[in-house]
Amino acid sequence: MRFLHYGVIAALLLPCAHAQEAGGSREGGEIVALELELSHLLERGAFEQYADHLTPDYALTTLDGQVMTREEALAWWRAVGPGVKMIPSEMRVRFYGNTAILTARVVGPAGGPGDRITKTFVRVNGQWLLAALHVSQIAKPRE
Repeated sequence: MRFLHYGVIAALLLPCAHAQEAGGSREGGEIVALELELSHLLERGAFEQYADHLTPDYALTTLDGQVMTREEALAWWRAVGPGVKMIPSEMRVRFYGNTAILTARVVGPAGGPGDRITKTFVRVNGQWLLAALHVSQIAKPRE
């Protein structure tokens, strides 16, 4: 009976050991600050500085389901140019060891429902780098 009790406690605590919500943590704040900085870098057209925060195997999944490599994504951003203002909100960060998952809503200057993003950050030599970005468009409400 005692083993069953310990088993139940272990089962309840196991998810806490693997996933940690940002909840105001220092690391959660680091990821949110990095996300805001990445948005500002793109807006300013500081693409080389933006690239410094990407893993070599970074991948971007676009709205239409295409996957861009790091080089393709950077070329696309350079073609778009500076000035694109993206406003992230509803940010939520979860941690799994040296991996952080950020989900957020992003609205551009035109407003509207915006997009949902999921970003995967990995800690490499003590620095958080962006490894993947997935973008999904939020459907407009039906009238």
